Amino acid sequence: MITSLQIVIAGNHLPHLMLHEMIHLLHPEQRYRHAMLLAHFASISGGITHEEMSFFEERLGAAMLSPERREQLRGYLIEPPSLETCLDGLNARTGKLALRDACLMSLADRDIDADERAMLEQLAESVNVDKGAIDEVIEWAVNGFHWIQSGYDILELE
Repeated sequence: MITSLQIVIAGNHLPHLMLHEMIHLLHPEQRYRHAMLLAHFASISGGITHEEMSFFEERLGAAMLSPERREQLRGYLIEPPSLETCLDGLNARTGKLALRDACLMSLADRDIDADERAMLEQLAESVNVDKGAIDEVIEWAVNGFHWIQSGYDILELE
């Protein structure tokens, strides 16, 4: 039985927040660029699904942007910015986080289509990430979905 909240994995202590996020640590303009990229990715298939919208809103919350900026970003779901516009002024760290989140968003419907894959590859190239890393991030995301599902299964939630 676990009696302590201190968790050790491979000799390293995890941060006190189990689901650690770093989006809020970025400069506000970078957080905005990150969210612009997600709006762009959400629009790839021509319409945003309930799952994609939920993910997008969750990321807006993590970005801690002003209500005015959030409204502006929601408008991008209707009239998405070009990828070039999203990448303009984006730094490498933000781009890599956006690549991670774009992979998660693309998997929201449990399938990455050819258009989504092409955009992921284009984003990876623009932030100097090897295209092979996309498959690793996708595998990480799928493992995460299974981990979350196992929590539901343990508690017999449907």
